[in-house]
Parts: sequence; C-alpha cells; structure tokens
Amino acid sequence: MTTYGRKLNPYRRLREPLGVKGIRQSITIPNNPSTIDQAQQLLVRFPDLGASDLIVPETARLAFTIKLTSTDDNRKVVQNLGRAIVKKMCIKISGNEIMSIDDADVYHIYSDLWKTKQERNNLVYQGIDESKDSNVTKLRVDAGDGDDSKLADKAIAETFGNRYYIPLDFELLEAHMPFYQSGLGDRLEYELTFNEYSRVITASAAASYEINNICLEFDMVTHPDLATMVRNQYIGAMAILYDRILRARTIVKNKSDTLWNVNLNTPSRSMKGILMVFEEQVAAFARNSEKFYNPKITKVEVIIEGVPNQLYSQGMKAYHMWDEIQKQFSGGYKNHPNVDIVSKDLNLSDVSVSEYLTTKYALWLDLRTTDDNSLHGNGRRIENASEGVTIQISKKGRSCWAN
Repeated sequence: MTTYGRKLNPYRRLREPLGVKGIRQSITIPNNPSTIDQAQQLLVRFPDLGASDLIVPETARLAFTIKLTSTDDNRKVVQNLGRAIVKKMCIKISGNEIMSIDDADVYHIYSDLWKTKQERNNLVYQGIDESKDSNVTKLRVDAGDGDDSKLADKAIAETFGNRYYIPLDFELLEAHMPFYQSGLGDRLEYELTFNEYSRVITASAAASYEINNICLEFDMVTHPDLATMVRNQYIGAMAILYDRILRARTIVKNKSDTLWNVNLNTPSRSMKGILMVFEEQVAAFARNSEKFYNPKITKVEVIIEGVPNQLYSQGMKAYHMWDEIQKQFSGGYKNHPNVDIVSKDLNLSDVSVSEYLTTKYALWLDLRTTDDNSLHGNGRRIENASEGVTIQISKKGRSCWAN
C-alpha cells in the first residue's frame, strides 16, 4: 500500500475533544468450527453486528482453550502461545487476499520481544510468561513440575486457566478508526493455519494438543452518530493504510559457510525493509520460541537493482546492527504514532544490547526515508525484478538456520 501520510483516527478525534456517550460492551462470539487441530485452517469472519455497533480499536482477538496430551507429565507450551500456535496468517476482504504471512509465529514472536517490560508482564492471556522458570505456564497447563506454593503465580493461573488468545492486530482493526463491518460492505476474514505439535509444546516425549472453545472476542461501542461518521469515511475515498508483510523464503545454512548471498527478486512500490531472523535446528518438542540465534555476521553489503554500496557506503558492520534494528523495533513498534515515538526516545523496549547480540538477534535492513513507523509509503521503490536486492553477508563459521 503506497498511500502517504499519517493514519487518521476519527474515533480519537471525536472521543477526546467532544466525548462519546455510547454503550460499551465486551462481546464473545463462538466460532464455527470451535475446534481445530495441527496443520488445519480456521476461518474467522467478522460479524455485521447492529446498525450502530462498532468494534473498539485494539480489542479484537481469537480466544481458545488448550489441553495437552503426553506421557511426559512435565510437558508445557512454549512462550507466547498466542503467537506460536499460528503457522500462517492470511487476511482477506470479501475473499480476496490482501496479506498472507508464512511462518507468522516466528515474525510475531520476534516482534513481541521488543514490547516494553510492563507490556510483556501483563500479556499473560496471550501466553507471555515472565515468571521464574515459566511457573505460571506450568500451572495453567497442569504440568507436573508446577509449583503452586508461589501464591502470585497461582493467582494468575487460577484466573486465566488454560485459556489463551491469538491477537488479530491488523491495522484496519487497530490504528484507523473503530471497525464497522456493516458499513464496510466487504467482509473482513482471517484464515489461520495452526502450527505443528512439536512447534507449540516442549516435552521429553511426543505430545499433542487439543484446541476447543474458540471464540471471537472484542469490545463493542453502540453509538449512531459515530457509526454514521465511520460509514461516511468508508463511502468516501478512504485509504486503508497497513504494512504488508511477506515471508520471502526460508534458507538452510551450515556451519562451514563464511559467506551468504541472498537474492530478493520481489518488485515493490515501497519496500520498508528486510528482516532476517535466525533459528538453530533443534529436536522435536525442544523449541525455545523466544530464542533467536546470532550467526556472528561481520559485514553486510547491499546491492539494489545492480547498484552496489546501498544503505552503508562501506558496508554494514557488526557495530551498526543494533542502531539499525532500533529504527523499526525499539519501543515495541506501536501502531499509535505518539506512543511509538515516546517509547523509542525513552528506550522502553524489553531488549538490551547484550540480549540482542546473544539470544534475541535479527538483521534489519531499513529502506525507508525516515524511521517514523506511523508513515506509510516512504520505503524504497524496487522495479527491476531481475536485479532486485542482493545481500552479501560475511560471517564467522557457525551453524544456524536462516528464515
């Protein structure tokens, strides 16, 4: 999407200066089907609701309960289950695909590492567990080695139980305005492919999960004037601003490599950047979902449409990489522009430079004119698909998988 300018949010404009005396209610709608298994696809469709009903931004999610089966009594789920459970996320409007993210679990889990510490502490429902030895998770899924003598952990586990949610954080539902399905005309849909057992559960033996009680949850506001205003926005020349995320490929590398060449031949009217995350190969049911490997890259050279020495005239060195990734992720990458700027200025993300260089590493190549995350369309134009982008990576000999 190549529309320029900041996101408009009439909900905030109406709410703050004028106030909205509407009726707010938390809604839970059972999905059909309400159960799912590994590698299966689940279709989630947003309802029309009433003529004056709108969905509050940043409240839409898909909740479910999970039950584990294994001969290992200490089996449990991985960190950030709400992200790890989804292998592929496809967003459609009236059946037309507008964004499809393969390996969505890897991308979203990595992005969530950069949320603030307080955010991560409070995302228990999503499955982020900051307790010692993930004791809250053990108690929630009834693992044999859970310690229920820790009263704080026990209180959280008893409150949320084995219920988790998948965030539905597409920008149309988050950063534009209240979502009004009956006024949009086109049906917003999510198609989720659920992950393999071995990518979701950690155990010393084979294990499986059972997902049921799947429900769409959101907050709804009933207000006829607000509904009319949003409907008029939809009818007019409204641009839906969003970042389109594309997983280009998965590449397997071995430890003897000291030079990697990566070619991306996807044309783009506005390429925001290129993210490369790295995972070590591990045995089944041994995944550490929040651990990302540093392959000890010493230099990165970028060639765009045949022109060498792009981004860094002498190549990106190891000491540049921390500054580069903060352009995109520092502060948690908020959809609200003011919060994003403040989070970046105050360095509020829960990733330190030492953690980044050891267990939370990724390579980010920023192709934007400015690193303001609230802007759209200020990325690099890539027209020559035959040339595209070539990335030459010099590194020390290590073993890893590159996604």
